[in-house]
Amino acid sequence: MIEISHTPAGGTQVHGTERGDEASKILSRKEYGRRGGMSFKWSSDLECWILYHSRDADADMWTINKLQRYLEEAGYTVAVTIDNDIERSVAEAEAERIGRAVDRTARFEEYAGNAAARSEGAHRSAHAIADGIPPGQPVLVGHHSERRHRRHLDRMDGHMRRSIDEDRKAKHWAERAASSANFQAYREDPHRTLRRLEGLNKELRDIAKWQRGESACGYTRSTTPEGLATLAREERRARARVEHWEAIVAQAEADGLKIWRPEDFRKGDYVNTGGTWREVLRVSKKSLTVPRASWTGRAYLAKADLDGTEWEGSTATFPYDGVTGRATAAEVAQWRAAEPGELTKCAHCARVAGKELRYSEARHSCTVCGHAARRKFVARPPEEEAKPRAAKPRRKSDPKTPKRLHVACGWNASAATLIWLDGRGRPHPAHPATTLTPPDGGTYADSVHTTVLREQVRTVLAERGLKLRTRGTGGPGKGVTWALEAITAPPEMKAATAPAEGA
Repeated sequence: MIEISHTPAGGTQVHGTERGDEASKILSRKEYGRRGGMSFKWSSDLECWILYHSRDADADMWTINKLQRYLEEAGYTVAVTIDNDIERSVAEAEAERIGRAVDRTARFEEYAGNAAARSEGAHRSAHAIADGIPPGQPVLVGHHSERRHRRHLDRMDGHMRRSIDEDRKAKHWAERAASSANFQAYREDPHRTLRRLEGLNKELRDIAKWQRGESACGYTRSTTPEGLATLAREERRARARVEHWEAIVAQAEADGLKIWRPEDFRKGDYVNTGGTWREVLRVSKKSLTVPRASWTGRAYLAKADLDGTEWEGSTATFPYDGVTGRATAAEVAQWRAAEPGELTKCAHCARVAGKELRYSEARHSCTVCGHAARRKFVARPPEEEAKPRAAKPRRKSDPKTPKRLHVACGWNASAATLIWLDGRGRPHPAHPATTLTPPDGGTYADSVHTTVLREQVRTVLAERGLKLRTRGTGGPGKGVTWALEAITAPPEMKAATAPAEGA
């Protein structure tokens, strides 16, 4: 009799059959698993067949029923035993993963050492043959030594090729060993753990919706007593994983690692995004909004630096788990005004510059490529922390002002149409469509990407006191749509244009 058993602690196992019998052919079919395409594997330690990736979860009844049907059709008697309540803790599961990584490290290091030894042996054999041939000795065609000489050359070629192949294997296994040795560090890295926690928290929210009979991830699940019991088990396991990984993050923070959060930033600060200090334009719960541009060769990038460029108004979001430093606007201004002073090596351009000194500690950036190194967390001055935050006045946009602009223009077109849109993306009733024509009776050869057309659009916007806020979406076929914003005058200009007292 063949027994199919499953527990979350041990996974799906099949007893009562061995390798090489008729049942093993059925178990070796790649038709099983939650996603299909998997087969049962023989475990020498457990002396049974196991299904990979079946632990820490309820039984995959689709796979078990399918295997039971195949075995019964082949004439076997099958017994199925399932207990989804026998579980192991998250700590035990992680300890087992780390233990397997340690075993892999030792095994891969042995593989790498053996391959390196074979490579060195083949290399010595090739040189031993070469030592018996005078340097520069050609093959003497027709001489009695021709066959021996060619045989030696073939053997040398074989030894050298084998040496190169084994050296590649040694490097491969050495890299695998290094990866396995770093498994625990990568697995428990706080930044990766934070991203993992986001997924687990979303899983908990989805389970809560399914328990209420609502749709999540595009589908609903059974709310029968059996279905609710299954959801309860999944919720219990997800909460256990959340508690385990939250403890890992808390321990890392207690050991001195800075975990960046929204309360650490304010609008106007600068954040290091792995090489460039960018101005913080907006602080949200999960990310920071910063100016976006391709590599600028500058260490500091503010929104004003993109004015008049192809990246004007373009922004990007930056998650907190990728923050490598924070600085206030006053600190950045001080760094930018500082003299280069004593220089050190720049890690970003070390390959190009070699031993050339380019990095300025006073500026916190490279004087050539502009690369800004990471900066450890520095707390805000106490007086700045004590300052109460002023309530941000709620801006009310003028309904008479268009919020977006849609530009439609074909290839080699002799005219382009500007459609002014309101906040809902509909044509603005107070602003009729505008038609533009190329100067000197030409055509817009590159459709909406024509430089002349873009300059005309900016001129029309400036006349109405507006400017582009984003890079725009769309293309020649559908047209391009830009978000608009009002042009704000600098403080000195506002003061000059303000009406005099008593006027």
